[in-house]
Amino acid sequence: MDTQQLSASFQLGDANVHQILDAAPDAMLVVDARMAIRLVNLQTEKLFGYSRAELIGQSLELLIPHRYRAGHGMQVERYLRAPTLRTMGSGLELSGLRKDGTEIAIEVSLSPFDNHGEPAVTAAIRDITERKRLQAAKNVALARLSGAVESIQEAFALFDERDNLALCNSAYRRLLAPVLPGQLVGRSYQEIVDARVQELELVDAAQRAQLRTSSRPDVPTSRTEINVRTRDERSLRIVGQRTSDGGFVETIWDLTDDARLAADLREARLAAEAASAAKTEFLSSMSHEVRTPLNAILGFAQLLQRDKKRPLDQVHHEYVAQILKGGALLLRLIDDILDLSRIEARGVSISTEPVDVCEALDELRAGLAPTAAQAGVQLEVAHQRRSDVPRVAADRTRFLQILGNFGSNALKYNRPGGKVTFSISTPSPERLVVMVTDTGIGIPAAKQDLLFQPFQRAGQEAGPIQGTGIGLAIAKRLAELMGGTVGFRSTPGQGSDFWVEMPVHSSSVIEEVAALIPLQAVSDAERRAAVLYIEDNPANITFMEHLLDALGNFDLTSARTAEIGLEIARAKLPHVIIVDINLPGMSGLDALQILQSWPETAKIPVIALTAAAKEHDRRRGEEAGFYRYLAKPLRIDEFEQVLGSALQQARAQVGP
Repeated sequence: MDTQQLSASFQLGDANVHQILDAAPDAMLVVDARMAIRLVNLQTEKLFGYSRAELIGQSLELLIPHRYRAGHGMQVERYLRAPTLRTMGSGLELSGLRKDGTEIAIEVSLSPFDNHGEPAVTAAIRDITERKRLQAAKNVALARLSGAVESIQEAFALFDERDNLALCNSAYRRLLAPVLPGQLVGRSYQEIVDARVQELELVDAAQRAQLRTSSRPDVPTSRTEINVRTRDERSLRIVGQRTSDGGFVETIWDLTDDARLAADLREARLAAEAASAAKTEFLSSMSHEVRTPLNAILGFAQLLQRDKKRPLDQVHHEYVAQILKGGALLLRLIDDILDLSRIEARGVSISTEPVDVCEALDELRAGLAPTAAQAGVQLEVAHQRRSDVPRVAADRTRFLQILGNFGSNALKYNRPGGKVTFSISTPSPERLVVMVTDTGIGIPAAKQDLLFQPFQRAGQEAGPIQGTGIGLAIAKRLAELMGGTVGFRSTPGQGSDFWVEMPVHSSSVIEEVAALIPLQAVSDAERRAAVLYIEDNPANITFMEHLLDALGNFDLTSARTAEIGLEIARAKLPHVIIVDINLPGMSGLDALQILQSWPETAKIPVIALTAAAKEHDRRRGEEAGFYRYLAKPLRIDEFEQVLGSALQQARAQVGP
């Protein structure tokens, strides 16, 4: 029987059935009880690559891959014994064989019917190759997403638009395992929050209720962040972020280690601050304790050196000079250590102002000139035109301290007949450099890297030149505090260049500072004056007695405590009062306030003479109203000038 006869004998009773089947989107064919193909539509031809003529009358196995044909017959036999309707998408996925030998993924629905007393089956076949490809790509993407989520160290969860958990990592599951065991995906966020709250260390029920309602972001792109603490003392940060599709992401950060580290750092910082304070207190105490006996040692040595009634012979004069030299070095060491300690503890206040560099160098040259003359070194300041030199933004005292250190080192490590030159340059409109050039011994190359470290003296530790090895370290730190830098270059045997670079002051309008009136020495007529000295150290009182005796005819009265001194001051009304700060009982500062409060003593100049010589002590003393604040050990020349000036003021106010 040919194809036309087979097709004609297999009538369905509807003349338009072929047109209807050809319009179907899926491949459709009809097979009889022997699985012979009786009818196909157009999509069948397109899907399998056969024409209708090639398919009609052929066994269905023509469209089945060879490896499945053996089992296919048994499946057909079982199905025909109890035929049922099997819809598309019911889970039956098969493979079809095209004419060209390629396989395609298909999904088949079956519908049995009776064909004039013989069983027949209609099969609808759908090509699901693209769907399976997309599904495979989706599975890969989901696997990657799952792997990425799982790799997140923090607890991570994704909730859908209905606030049900859609995805989470193992860290999230471990976090909830004690309070919410079992499957988590699909649970509502409210259920998860209610379980989680049980493990948190909260103050009261109100706080629990607030956490339940405020931990979830409300609107798209909104974000919440809550820090909580669990009962087992873990610190957590819960962050929620709404997504554009209505869901939200929750991340829980375990900050326990960070919190402990922060606590350890706080404790370490407090310990370091306590240690620094203890060190500062120790150094301050040491300074006071050393300055007090040094005041007597250096004071009496100066008296011996100045004694014209019983002058020393040359040998003893040299002995006294060595005492003064050693004492001055010890005092400088104390000052340098305290200065470095304050800088490292950030206890140095910097008062930035426009500083006239030329004026500062003139002042520095005048101060270094005696040392340069004694060393036989030529001292020179290579000025530019003053109008061309900008002012720098610096603390004038500290700026001079840096340059003074460079200058004194250049003189100290020079050679007779050598030269020290201060020069100025402006490498840019914003920066100014002051360089100190010497023709001295230079610095060994092996020591240059250590130069700005404390107690490093560039190989001169055991040499004849005295020094503390702290000055350059102080200079470097002071420059940095003022926004500047220091540097150097040196050639052994030829000399060195040290420089400080500072920022140029931005303002060109500078207030002129009135010239200081030089202090004058005490004249013979002024020496007949009453002086009250409040001091608890017997050696210092004895020294003051000898000093005033050497200066002239003074009426000196001493008191061991501030309380006694106040009574004497009120009774005798001296011309000048000299007072220590650290006294037993009432301090010198308290005594000054009382003297200022009494009308009869308010105008008496009060000079502080103390071992409390730190910068903040000096500032506090000046703010309190002392006429002058002098540090121990006392420099007699300075004291003589201050005393003369104070007597001039006292006589001008109250008369002789």
